[in-house]
Amino acid sequence: MRLIMWILTIAFALAGLALRAEGASWFAPYSYLAVYFFKGCFFIAALACPFLWARSYGLMPRGLQVPGKPRFMMALACILAIPLVLPWH
Repeated sequence: MRLIMWILTIAFALAGLALRAEGASWFAPYSYLAVYFFKGCFFIAALACPFLWARSYGLMPRGLQVPGKPRFMMALACILAIPLVLPWH
């Protein structure tokens, strides 16, 4: 599970960097959406990062720790909720 979370962290962080660099060309008619997508990618990368959320030696205090499976489901829910916030004009 930790390996999957590291892979997701790296993938979403790199996707966020790519969107920040060339996001306007990917969302040609809606270039203003690139900002929201790269911020969302970084947010999901932070949710998936096992270094921040590790139980025994992580950087987060115990009260804010979320176990692995619910954290993975939160990231998945964020990904699946993207169509709900997109403009459908």
